[in-house]
Amino acid sequence: MKRYYTIGETAKLLGVTTQTLRHYEKIGILAPKHISAETGYRYYEFNQFHVIDRIKYLQYLGLSLSEIGAIMKKGTVDGLLPALEQQWQAANQALEAIYARIKDVEWYIDYFTYLSKMEISKVLYRVSMEKRYLIYVPCQDTDELADMEIRLAKARSRSELHNLSYRRQYGYELNFPELLQSKFKPKTYFIYLKNKPRFFTSYYKELPAGEYLCFRTKLLQEKWDTTILKKYFKALPRPSTIVALEFEDNLVEYMHADYEVQILLE
Repeated sequence: MKRYYTIGETAKLLGVTTQTLRHYEKIGILAPKHISAETGYRYYEFNQFHVIDRIKYLQYLGLSLSEIGAIMKKGTVDGLLPALEQQWQAANQALEAIYARIKDVEWYIDYFTYLSKMEISKVLYRVSMEKRYLIYVPCQDTDELADMEIRLAKARSRSELHNLSYRRQYGYELNFPELLQSKFKPKTYFIYLKNKPRFFTSYYKELPAGEYLCFRTKLLQEKWDTTILKKYFKALPRPSTIVALEFEDNLVEYMHADYEVQILLE
């Protein structure tokens, strides 16, 4: 086995470029074992190959060259472990962020396809819902849609609410008498939260888990037929939890959007 390998031979054997080896030398991580005084050619010994290989895999694990240089100077595993533990934490945090994004994409796919999965032939149908978390604002009888939107936007822009994780499911809480009269007079306007806040805020409320009686309508048009709804609740107590959820089928126009009205069966 020969003693010296040229910089080109070394680069080819280790799968790096000659520019990379020159950069290692420049920043003080790895110097050639011999530099010809006559030609300036750089030569490496075989026992330096494992150093180059170690630099490569530490870079792959996320360490910077400056970190690697400091670790190499210490020359012990004890100097390496804290850096590896830090990379483990960073990689796991990145993985959690990717997983959360995947779940968000899945949620939005379900949101945009939800109504297409419902049986249109059924005027009324039942859906079991889990507990849902909301940020809401009250609505006034004199409100225009824009008033509700702006009020909710102002609430969400508050410092304590600004950084909460939202999902674009807007909706209204409705009153039962106005619902039966086909009148759009919401009590509150809300948007979904991904998770329950870890602090108190008067803008927060929950929708109970349970079975909801549902029907589909173009809520903002105030043209829904409530005949069958009146018959259904004729001998039953008036429900206290009624929400109408917007489901976008158009990314520009919203006045004709479909809504699912959900009435909690208590």
